[in-house]
Amino acid sequence: MRKKCTFILISFLQLSFNFLLIESLFRVLTFPSFFGLSFFRIELFTITICALLAVFAALFNEHSGKFLVNLFCWAFAVYAITQLQFMNYYGSYMSVKATVDGAGRIGEYVAPFISLIKPVYYLALVPPLITTLWSYRVTYKAMEHPKRMILFAAGIIAAEAIALLTIAGTPLVRLYKNPNFIDRSIREFGLSRFLILDICSINHDDTELLVTEETPQPTPEVTADPKGEEVPSRRADIDDSAWAAIRDQEENEDLKKIDTYLMSRPVSEYNEATGLFKDYNVVYIMVEAFDYMGIDPELTPNLYKMKEEGWDFTHHYTPKFSCATGESEFVSEISLVPMSDVCTPNQWATNDWANSIFNQFEHAGYYTSAYHNWIDEYYDRRILYSNSGCQAYMNYDDLNYTRLWGWQSDLEMMELTVPYWIDQDKFFTLYVTSSTHFPYDQGSELGNRYLNEISAVHPDYPINVQRYLSKSMELDKAMEYLLNQLEEAGKLDNTLIILFADHHPLETPIKDLADYGGQEADRLNGFDEDRTPLIFYTSSMTPTKLDRINSTFDILPTTLNLIGLPYEPRIYVGTDYFDPSSELVIFPNGSWITDNGAYDASDDSFDNTLSEEEVKARNIEVQNLFTISRLIYNNDYFHFRPTVPFPLER
Repeated sequence: MRKKCTFILISFLQLSFNFLLIESLFRVLTFPSFFGLSFFRIELFTITICALLAVFAALFNEHSGKFLVNLFCWAFAVYAITQLQFMNYYGSYMSVKATVDGAGRIGEYVAPFISLIKPVYYLALVPPLITTLWSYRVTYKAMEHPKRMILFAAGIIAAEAIALLTIAGTPLVRLYKNPNFIDRSIREFGLSRFLILDICSINHDDTELLVTEETPQPTPEVTADPKGEEVPSRRADIDDSAWAAIRDQEENEDLKKIDTYLMSRPVSEYNEATGLFKDYNVVYIMVEAFDYMGIDPELTPNLYKMKEEGWDFTHHYTPKFSCATGESEFVSEISLVPMSDVCTPNQWATNDWANSIFNQFEHAGYYTSAYHNWIDEYYDRRILYSNSGCQAYMNYDDLNYTRLWGWQSDLEMMELTVPYWIDQDKFFTLYVTSSTHFPYDQGSELGNRYLNEISAVHPDYPINVQRYLSKSMELDKAMEYLLNQLEEAGKLDNTLIILFADHHPLETPIKDLADYGGQEADRLNGFDEDRTPLIFYTSSMTPTKLDRINSTFDILPTTLNLIGLPYEPRIYVGTDYFDPSSELVIFPNGSWITDNGAYDASDDSFDNTLSEEEVKARNIEVQNLFTISRLIYNNDYFHFRPTVPFPLER
């Protein structure tokens, strides 16, 4: 027994040395402030975990127990490096649930992921290296008195109790129970405690709304436009009596909760942009890694033309969730908040999505189709689309693409697919491009294709930027082909083309985006790393710079409003851009931006233009948007409320 006690104490010291040093290194590398209450809390949580691991290792013989202790130290170091690289590479931290969900889909990403690990991250391997060498020179002959173990146990229990007391009665209790905001959870509780909470939350979802009572809706006011004509009110067009009756008869408490919350949300009104492009066709293009760096007046003249002659949304943000491409696409089609602990479009692909943009256009008599120039290797698009109202989907498996070294040609995708939809009377067409996909620091067919032309214009650009531009030139040729085909078919004048990003170019230093992306945004400033182009283009529109903030969430309701389709605005997280209340951009960690200021959840800071009351109210709103989205996913809400998205025609 005494020898076991000695083993536990020495193992505890070894584990604590490793874990505390790694936690400290992680904090230095990721968070702006080191000391503070959260640092004290993390230290306490860490030593309690180390004590439990030491006790567990003591259940085995000395040799096996020593091996386990060293394994824990190395595993935690690797976990820390992985989390650091996830943030560096994807812009978000890793969740066990999301990793398990995406296992088997990410093989092609492993090599570049590892190759781009910053050397400083490998400092996390130093503590286990030191203690592993030390541990095999130590013998456990000292005979510690069992009474010392009583004091040891009491100290560990006290440490855990004190750590828990620091979050008791605070909003952190909710975060502790369900760590959906990953980077804040890591900042407040530490890497080791987050890992435990993350694993424990796999079969638990926090679906408690912070505000559930109905908010009275104002009586619509009848106003007049400058011509003296009455301006209709969307609020007046929406009658909730049937919805409320269904809610009142519902036995499922979660469905009732969703009904009540959605009906309590504000209704965006009709505005000067409502129906501006009524009966137009729509080509909806999510551009892989779309960035200002790829819009060049000489090298990508079609992209430049569409930006300069169309509507250029200058303060558009593309928040990066756990599986960035799939979830940006999902947001643009569904406008609900993805969950940070799973890959949302895969996890809930089999749900019914009556609220999707496909269903909205299909319901209005449009032919809906989607195209992608790669296989469904990472995302279950075919399943998701089939449950979203997409009438036809074609990817790399369906057409005779030329296999390129690297990612595929967007120009070839247009050439192969445009004939499938362009002769339809009315069409909504979705494209997911791939030409501009990383890597940029390595050669590829498209990355090398136009290097001579680029060198002639920008000889001083670094090679990774030149390769990104080369890939963008292939995208530009795809846009040229699309515009020409629409013009030849006589449909260019009544087709709205929308281009938006899934994320900024990954594997690219933000400084390169700042240095070679023009003066569109200060990419080194706060949230502006995620500023990306958003372009609405028709051949007859007045060129306009639109400067209010917006995000991927807002593209769907903005499009529906412009086309003049009847829709229920309360079922979307995003808001029509032209509604005066459209002013909220939310990020995966619970941070947000409004027209009045910004809140950074990573360090709980906010602009001095905001009051604490405003921040508290917004935080509740944002938390509720995350929660209501999860409730909708978990309960397949639109399977039971398929008519909610379709209010009466104006």
